[in-house]
Amino acid sequence: MLYLIWKKPWMTVSRDTYASRMLALVNWQTVPEESGERYPKITLDDTAIGDASAVLLSSEPYRFGEAHAAELRGRLPGRTVALIDGEMTAWYGSRAIGALGYLARFRAELDSRQAWA
Repeated sequence: MLYLIWKKPWMTVSRDTYASRMLALVNWQTVPEESGERYPKITLDDTAIGDASAVLLSSEPYRFGEAHAAELRGRLPGRTVALIDGEMTAWYGSRAIGALGYLARFRAELDSRQAWA
């Protein structure tokens, strides 16, 4: 799973971040597998995104929208691109319990969309 948090430059999360660990709770592993930075800058080539079958565009800290999703669907054919609520993946504390249910539902919905693609 490629989880994007910023554009210009494109940035993602390393596996030692709270957001990546929240996604791991619903069996999604973020790419890159290893990084020397917590929030690495990447390019959108196959080397950077590896085997990720899907791209999640977070609403935090950069507010990605449907126009960004459409752009990436064009640039990354064959990959699912979806918007995700960044508060549910990156804000800890009082949101954490609700976030677990949100992520389970989000994963199930995305999986059902991929099954029909």
